[in-house]
Amino acid sequence: MVDYNELVSKFFAGEISDSELDQLLSWLDSDPENRRIFNQENEVWQEASFRNKLENYKNDSAWLAISSKLELGKNTPKSVTVIRKNYFRVLIAAASVVCLLAIGGVSSWFITIKSYHKLAENQSIIETNEGEKAHLILPDSSEIYLNSGSRVQYISDYNLFQRNVKLSGEAYFVVSTNKSKPFVVTSNDMTVTATGTRFNIFSFPNENRVETTLEQGKINVSVKGQEPINVKAGQQVVYTVKNGEVIVHDVNPDTYTSWRENKLLFFDTPFEEVLRKVGRKYNVTFEVAGHDLMDLKFTATFIDESIEEVMQMLKTVSPVMYKIHYRTSVSDKEYHRPRIVIWKRKQLHK
Repeated sequence: MVDYNELVSKFFAGEISDSELDQLLSWLDSDPENRRIFNQENEVWQEASFRNKLENYKNDSAWLAISSKLELGKNTPKSVTVIRKNYFRVLIAAASVVCLLAIGGVSSWFITIKSYHKLAENQSIIETNEGEKAHLILPDSSEIYLNSGSRVQYISDYNLFQRNVKLSGEAYFVVSTNKSKPFVVTSNDMTVTATGTRFNIFSFPNENRVETTLEQGKINVSVKGQEPINVKAGQQVVYTVKNGEVIVHDVNPDTYTSWRENKLLFFDTPFEEVLRKVGRKYNVTFEVAGHDLMDLKFTATFIDESIEEVMQMLKTVSPVMYKIHYRTSVSDKEYHRPRIVIWKRKQLHK
């Protein structure tokens, strides 16, 4: 039987093993009451840690007094180890570290994640490389699925006084309900406020658009200089950066959230957008010869295909040709990403 108290203590201390982490995640998913207890202990632990930070004080009896408020049952151990302060409180739900050594494989979850901590600013920052993704569980049990080439950050007292997050790139949020502490995501000039819901934000620095797609619940979207928008499930807010235009329309959320399941869904999607999303997933760059190809639109679903298979499918259903230039070495530790050149296929005249 899982010893919940021991697993949670190890988690907060940053000493939990891979197998114990799996047990903790299973326990949290098995019953909503388990997650509620975990959320409550998170809050108490953070409060104790924050006070300790201010007072530079630790005491076993003080921690016992705090822990008694949790009401975790008669099996609570009599002796409680004071958990050391861990400023980087992010659960990365993965054990394996996989490097993409070749272009032919499907991009994987939980590969090398660059994560670091700005002590001076008390900020936790999680960043993924191109072709990588990450699944994070925040101190309030809210979840963030971070797409490749993306970055999320929050201050170390997250959930103590506020639940504010900054995003650059793309992420899918599963927000734990807490009406007294709204969950706020800031990205570019767009701010999304929620209390408990599921939504996706697309906001890369090199893109001319910021998209927020609501899958479940309600959110409030604010764009700099414009009136806030109350968004319903199945709606998407698109903000065009250059001209400041904001559009709200109905969409199929699966089209914009399927990347979490390693899928790419396109429905009458412009070729330029198709190439951007394929490039991010497979960590490749594209060179297109001829602007007329950008007028093409595609409807397709890609799941486990390799990049070679994806390109062959695009060639089959459209008048394009391509050549893959596999990655080349710059030095012992640095490589150029694979490059794919695309041009329009010449039509044979009868």
